[in-house]
Amino acid sequence: MECCLAPGELIRLDGGPSGLRLRCSAGMVWLTRGDAADYLVAAGTHFDLAAGQVALVEALKPAEIRLGELPVAGSVTHGTAVRMVAC
Repeated sequence: MECCLAPGELIRLDGGPSGLRLRCSAGMVWLTRGDAADYLVAAGTHFDLAAGQVALVEALKPAEIRLGELPVAGSVTHGTAVRMVAC
């Protein structure tokens, strides 16, 4: 599934029973999944949610994202997303 997000637009994602991959094809989104960390997912990168995880995603600028199943069941990586931590 593909969708376009305007700056400030929010969506809630659910990893479901087998996990979910968010791939950003344009723009940039901010993602948080309740693990006390924030993630930036820029164009050309992806972020994987494990089965059962939920996340909140907000477009920081106009963004195009694609949502799909994880390529290999049970493998969860964060691609090249940037992790932000509090100082």
